[in-house]
Amino acid sequence: MDTETKPVIFIDDSLMLPDNSQWEKRFEVKSETSDRVYIVAQNKQKRHWACSCPGWKRYRKCKHLQEIGLPINEQPHEIEIKSAY
Repeated sequence: MDTETKPVIFIDDSLMLPDNSQWEKRFEVKSETSDRVYIVAQNKQKRHWACSCPGWKRYRKCKHLQEIGLPINEQPHEIEIKSAY
């Protein structure tokens, strides 16, 4: 049995997306400055988190990951996602 407690992030079920071949724990986040929607997800192999926003794509860091409390710069990090409702 795993005795290590993972941090928990609460996400509304309506924002959750299905896993794909490369990414899991996928969910949508809304931009604070526009009506764009980005996808945050965990890489299945490397276990780091990423975002589909321009900041992540260009610099490998973004405010969306930071606001959620996830590490930037492709650092592996495990969390548990629970329903916000």
